[in-house]
Amino acid sequence: MIKIEVLIKQHFQEIRRELNQRERTHAKAPNSNISVIATILGNVSIDGLQQTIKKMLQRHPILNAHVELDGKKTFVVANNSIEIPIIVMERTSDDQWREEIIHQHKIPFNMEQGPLIRFILLHSAEISDLIIFCQHVICDGMSLIYLARDIMTHLGDPSKRVELLPAAPIVNKDSIPSDIKPSLAMRTLGNTINKKWEKCEILVDYNDFYALHDVFWDNYTYKAHLYELSREDTEALILACRKNGFTVNSALITAFAIAQNQLSPESQKYLEKFASAVNLRNFLKNPIGEQFGFFAGGMELKFKYSAKESFWDAVKKIHEKAGPEKVQKQVLIGTLNALNLSSTLIEAQFFAAFGHLIPPTSKSYEKINAFISDEKNLANKMVKKRLSKGFGLAQIMTNLGKTNFPEKYGDLILKNLILMPSCSPYTELVLGVVTHGGTLSITLNHMEESISSEKILKIRDRANKILKKAIRLS
Repeated sequence: MIKIEVLIKQHFQEIRRELNQRERTHAKAPNSNISVIATILGNVSIDGLQQTIKKMLQRHPILNAHVELDGKKTFVVANNSIEIPIIVMERTSDDQWREEIIHQHKIPFNMEQGPLIRFILLHSAEISDLIIFCQHVICDGMSLIYLARDIMTHLGDPSKRVELLPAAPIVNKDSIPSDIKPSLAMRTLGNTINKKWEKCEILVDYNDFYALHDVFWDNYTYKAHLYELSREDTEALILACRKNGFTVNSALITAFAIAQNQLSPESQKYLEKFASAVNLRNFLKNPIGEQFGFFAGGMELKFKYSAKESFWDAVKKIHEKAGPEKVQKQVLIGTLNALNLSSTLIEAQFFAAFGHLIPPTSKSYEKINAFISDEKNLANKMVKKRLSKGFGLAQIMTNLGKTNFPEKYGDLILKNLILMPSCSPYTELVLGVVTHGGTLSITLNHMEESISSEKILKIRDRANKILKKAIRLS
């Protein structure tokens, strides 16, 4: 296998701002990397890609980022020359991208030096896969989709002038509409929670992160499986959803939720709990547009499966909780709730869940072991409560929707876009969805130690039958 590494160097204006609480969720989590795969027909010029990435660094200054710790605060900084790796490998199969991304998860970003993004080109003269692999702290799925389109645009037209964008603003309390208030529980208990945490606070640093990163990936095996609907079936699903007055997102959540329940007849409690990622870009006071950054929110919903209900009756139940008219307020309240909690409390919870993996030989062992051994510590109590019954969630859906991007860029064709949002040992199934060129693509992401590939593939096949039947009957 041929492997080449190209390094891109560029200078930029200074950017320095504090990470918010939601970004801190990902700042020291080993599984907080997300990927988009662009499958490209035609011969991608490696030199052309190198020059294009230089242009992307001008358009999106945050690509030139690292993080700095200052006591309890964490800052994202882009103020110096950083080398951005482009790894070029010979493309040997259509599904090579999956194993390459899983491999990349095992290589931690150097958070304090940067960069926090990598590009891997699986190259052949006829077809290539461009993998954009990024730390979630500086991006969301839509950022990577826009970046993939921008790269294709400049690959297809190397003479095109770069349209510069300002640095993306931070999501904070001031950016949320004034009519949105924290939940009653947060208004009542928020200050109490933070004061309790101050009495038992732990500050984790990047030595602790690297110690946890290695043992996390020694203990868990990431797997991903692809499910695609043909153009005809994708269009039929869209039309069926419109006819019944629901979104494709609600239909997909429902199909996989039913499949999960049908294949687990013991109906554990976690099978009633689902989550959906939500794009915040148009919900804030000042819409974000296409800037690169972390502008994702999330909402949880409950769904109790009943074999007596038709598929569309079940979709209605999901849609009433996750439809567009419900989403904005709920996701902004959830965002505001997080912004009212201590950043260090949010960050410590990952170590509360996985700190037991750090071995006694590690320099971080004494510190982390003392923390997780304290059963009265607030972070430990919060995590223990959430994970007391094994899985915390049945499913997380991240649906980036329909791209409406061109397929042809000069002599190149953007055949497909695929999202791999990573996964957690405490969520049965994480789904990454993109529709491009009329084709709906879904990755099914999971940890093999938590649920087997055999069962995940059964869930995929069952969901496929449910969707195909719903399309035929509509």
